[in-house]
Amino acid sequence: MLEGLQVLACGARDAVKLCATLLERAGAKVDCAAAPADVAGYDVIVVSSDMDDANDIVRWKASGAHIVCDITATGPQDTRAGTRWSDAQIQAMSGLMDTTGFAQGAPVRIGIALAEISAALYAAAAVAAAVRVKRMRGIVQNIDVTLSGCAASALTTFLPAAFARRTAGRVGNRHPACAPWNAYRTRDGWILICTSTEEQWRKLRQEARVPQLDDARFATLADRVRHVDALDALLETWTSTLPTDDCTRLCERIGVAAGPIVAVNDLPDEPNFRMRHPLAARAIETDGIDDATYRRVSIFETSALSDAGFAAQPATRAKAAAAPDAGPLAGVKVIEIGQYTTAPLVGKHLAALGAEVVKIEPPGGEVARSWKPGQGGTSYFFALNNTDKQTLALDLKHEADRAHLRTLLADADVLVENLRPGALAKLGFTRAALAQINPRLVYCSISGFGIASAYPSRPAFDTVIQAMGGLMDVTRSDGAPVKIGASGADILGGQAALFAIVARLAARDENEGAFVEISMQDVAAWCALFAAGRPVARGQALACLDGHVWAEGEVSDADRARCITLPKAVAAKALAGAVPVMRVDELLEDRDFLADVLSAARDPQGAFWPVLKVPYRLTKTPARVRAVPGAPLSVTRAPPAPARAPVPEDRPA
Repeated sequence: MLEGLQVLACGARDAVKLCATLLERAGAKVDCAAAPADVAGYDVIVVSSDMDDANDIVRWKASGAHIVCDITATGPQDTRAGTRWSDAQIQAMSGLMDTTGFAQGAPVRIGIALAEISAALYAAAAVAAAVRVKRMRGIVQNIDVTLSGCAASALTTFLPAAFARRTAGRVGNRHPACAPWNAYRTRDGWILICTSTEEQWRKLRQEARVPQLDDARFATLADRVRHVDALDALLETWTSTLPTDDCTRLCERIGVAAGPIVAVNDLPDEPNFRMRHPLAARAIETDGIDDATYRRVSIFETSALSDAGFAAQPATRAKAAAAPDAGPLAGVKVIEIGQYTTAPLVGKHLAALGAEVVKIEPPGGEVARSWKPGQGGTSYFFALNNTDKQTLALDLKHEADRAHLRTLLADADVLVENLRPGALAKLGFTRAALAQINPRLVYCSISGFGIASAYPSRPAFDTVIQAMGGLMDVTRSDGAPVKIGASGADILGGQAALFAIVARLAARDENEGAFVEISMQDVAAWCALFAAGRPVARGQALACLDGHVWAEGEVSDADRARCITLPKAVAAKALAGAVPVMRVDELLEDRDFLADVLSAARDPQGAFWPVLKVPYRLTKTPARVRAVPGAPLSVTRAPPAPARAPVPEDRPA
């Protein structure tokens, strides 16, 4: 995809190293070395000016000869700019740390360098976008990416409560609106079980055969959430009698999302990981995990759209010349068929980069539209994930609506979806059919376990993928595995898809179609292996009068005793290497967050909405977040179908 691109990566941050790995995976030639005296041969230079000598970086940026991507902890206008903040400190200051951990425990540092990894993924996508602009318009520009912005971008499930002036607390491995949904002990380990419908609960209750589960306390979802402590204790009396594998297979048989908490060292024994990454599995078994093991796992796979050749040409679409400051993807048309987080995240960023994105929703709209809190009948969660899109309601069970989708796809550049593997093919949109409709289409499929999977019928939620990809093993509270509070597997999977798509659009052979496959478990394992191959810096969250501070390095008993008598803002100044652990609702009073991260957009009725800026800045063709979509337009069928009200569902974020 990026063959012929010459990249120099010479920054000290992990994000620089990971960005280089991603660009290399996409075909670029990468040199990772100290800054050379002569950089004339490089197209792209990836640096971290808050960790390295900035003199060279300033000169490279000013020369206009290279795309210079600068990855820093905070933006240049941030009051904390220029400091070598660690990933853990960014987690604390951004609100991410306070969302991770158990309800009655302290905030937990996420076991992967989430801000660094997220910055690497966004930086790689921004570099690919800038390469496309240079190739098509002759514009060379610089890029700034901030860890703080990337961390804040992961808070889409928590910010809605803050917008409604509520505090979002930690929930451990539970879901705030669904139950049962937790990690349960088995005879030989742990299993994640996640139910989201009454039918799933009914089947699970029947299989468990625990009489007390028939109690009226658990009759409705609201009842189960209210009595979740008793519910989980009773369910664990059943799971603890079974081996993890037996419990997992049983849940798969009845259609309940479930999976074991897999230790990173045990990934070679995880059937899907071993099937998809046999070389990595054998290397771990033979040599263990080191700082290069993660490179053996690919977070995306690309192939031809179809094995069959098609002479048919897609409908021509006139493309006006892009304005000088138009987004990098101006003129690109995207069809998104997705819901909740992964595919919508991809579509949101493609739209911010200038693409025309048409989001296909079911009749009545995506379920997440109705989640509370929100305004005007639309949830803040939906608005955060779907900015700058056109929305269209299609019932793909009807041939007329499928025909309309075929018309849309005929002159599209990209199709991205996060349906269950095979769901789109069952509707007649196989890869071969898509290639016949449009041979130059870039089709990206995002799923939990991948198209070729050891679990073709297993449902997948973010929590289960975190468990089975090693993320929960490296994130622990007092020894117990705990999920990342944010939807880490969903978000990282979407970011991987974004990079793969933009890199494909930046390729010189852009008129050739392609199939891009993303397995969220692959991405989670890549991140977990990167974390496991590196030493963990010491540090801990210390209790204060009004919350916690995160302290780097060794902490004495005297430090703990001192902090507990002080407000966290005071304790952070008094203790070397400490920063406040911010609650998400506190961010709305933080001037750096308000200036660098939060923005406002309008919907079609003119109402203002809080939205997030993208965490990467392209200096000459900026990405912009401007509008919140209205209700989806409907396509009239003949004969018209009767209007159907949306059916409320309880689904995870």
